[in-house]
Amino acid sequence: MEDPTPKLDPQEMPDENASEETAQEAAERQSRADIKETRRVLRLVQDHIATAHLKVGAQQEAHGLVEVVSHPTSELATLNYVTPRKNTAWIPAPEIQKGLEHLRKLNRVARVTYVEGLFPPIFSKSLMQLGLVVEFETPIMVYDLREFDATKNTASGKSTGVSVRAVSDQDGIGMWWYVWRNAYYDVLTGNIEPIKIGHEMAQIVSGDQIDLLLYRGDLPVGAARVTVHNTTAHLTTLAIMKEVRTPALIRALYDATLNTAAERGCELLFTSGDTESDRHLGREIGFIDSGSVVCYSEPKLGLQQDKNDGNLAQPVFALP
Repeated sequence: MEDPTPKLDPQEMPDENASEETAQEAAERQSRADIKETRRVLRLVQDHIATAHLKVGAQQEAHGLVEVVSHPTSELATLNYVTPRKNTAWIPAPEIQKGLEHLRKLNRVARVTYVEGLFPPIFSKSLMQLGLVVEFETPIMVYDLREFDATKNTASGKSTGVSVRAVSDQDGIGMWWYVWRNAYYDVLTGNIEPIKIGHEMAQIVSGDQIDLLLYRGDLPVGAARVTVHNTTAHLTTLAIMKEVRTPALIRALYDATLNTAAERGCELLFTSGDTESDRHLGREIGFIDSGSVVCYSEPKLGLQQDKNDGNLAQPVFALP
């Protein structure tokens, strides 16, 4: 008697490993997508930083596969460096050396600055082979504003009884500097874009810069600056006067910068996380770690530090 059980074609039989392989492939695709997105974001950050340096008078010259950035009057590390050209995946050591030699001819310290995450780890070995050492590394943290909901970001100010106002006149600019100077021991962000003195009103009117003041009642107790370039915003500095500093006040000022960047139509706000406590706070707010800005320079740099107020956490640059 014939077996009534239907026969399955071997090609139609379920593969016990199919679901596992599909999940693995999906994970690999997601990993590739994450890497691609991280690189896209870092390129936006790179472009923002480069533009900010040019806006304060730095000059950029192409030398083979590198760009030499230099400032005619300032010796700040953030305004004088060699960096790989855009869309380059690898830079041979001789190409880097040519850029460094040109920088030396300009009477500047030989240094290379680049966004870690856009180049393979072995790139740093090439720099060390040229006799360079790490001068500084500034972690970058990014907040994705593409699905930002400002309605969820207003409670901090109300709960702490504070308000944040954008600077719009010369009196406000003077007050911003007064607060920032008095709060400098508690400046929370780093040194990849110098704090500019001069031409603030022109920058504010053009929309390239937003200065915020945090008030507790009628007393200004905090300050923040956001620079804007296309769809990116950079929280260049944030400070709370040390006598009144609390996590709630810091959060209120952070929230205000996010709201401001979102209102300007920016898709991301980035900042630096110089200390673990800064990075921990940033993660709680919603920032994610996303590479870093790394600077390698000649070892003798220790004897040639930037001419700047040693008490300040950030380089300050006076526009002519």
